[in-house]
Amino acid sequence: MSDISTEEMKNVVSRNSKSKWKVLLLVLSGIILLAAGVIGASFILPKNISGAWKLVENPEIAESDNTSQESAYYVFDKPDRYGRGEYYTCYQGGVEYFKYELLEEESVEKINLGTENMEYKITGSKLLGNAKLTIIFPEYTDETTGEKHEASKYVFEQAKKPNYEKQSINNYQVDKSLIGTWTNKGRTLSYYHYTYTYEQSVEIKDNGIMIIHYKSDELALDRYMYYAYTAKDSKLSFSLVMDKDTVYTVSYGFDENGNLKFSGDITTDSIFADAFFGDFIFYTSENLPEATVASADELYFAE
Repeated sequence: MSDISTEEMKNVVSRNSKSKWKVLLLVLSGIILLAAGVIGASFILPKNISGAWKLVENPEIAESDNTSQESAYYVFDKPDRYGRGEYYTCYQGGVEYFKYELLEEESVEKINLGTENMEYKITGSKLLGNAKLTIIFPEYTDETTGEKHEASKYVFEQAKKPNYEKQSINNYQVDKSLIGTWTNKGRTLSYYHYTYTYEQSVEIKDNGIMIIHYKSDELALDRYMYYAYTAKDSKLSFSLVMDKDTVYTVSYGFDENGNLKFSGDITTDSIFADAFFGDFIFYTSENLPEATVASADELYFAE
């Protein structure tokens, strides 16, 4: 059998190279078509509300004041098969949890955030990061004054959720004896002739972040407030992660059972216009007693 000539070898190599280029071009064409199809589908297919959205148009805030306000974020989890899910809001270092429901009325997609059904729509592409969520609060007439209010539009842009847990102050100091979660179930709030009980927990982390959690079924309250802190010489100094210019300082110590007690607390809690900690004892989960006042589920007239 004769050897393959040099010319024939060149032809074989040339045919193989052309064949490889054809395969490569086909693969690249397939990838481009697939990417184009995915991008196109992201505009056409129903939009998913899950993820974080930044409020950019709020009719409750005058346009002139809008730049001075910290943006609010709404973060939705994925709805279940019935269109129900949970969402939380992030604003000025506070995180509050709620429930939502997606539904359809007369072929119009609507969302209920806990009050009433509102029309909503999602435009743009989440894949490209330019999606917008619009929620329209319907027009209504004030039953007391008879004043008619026009429909108002809230516009959100696709965003990343704020990470309050990474906003500690520089050179913070940690007291290891403080690290953990401390709870008091006996906090109360008076409102006209009523008194409500709520639970307050203080989680002090070793990363310079303190989280105060307020919870009450009666008040429909489930709120977390994030603070940056430093602890030294039995004094705790802290400030809201979004307002580090306002610093609060309290003294702290432990009783014979290892429970946490604050003193010299002349702070003002912006939620309840009361001291953050007051004269209350905060317990570990192992030592936590039952509430010493009315149950959180009980509403009663104050004497």
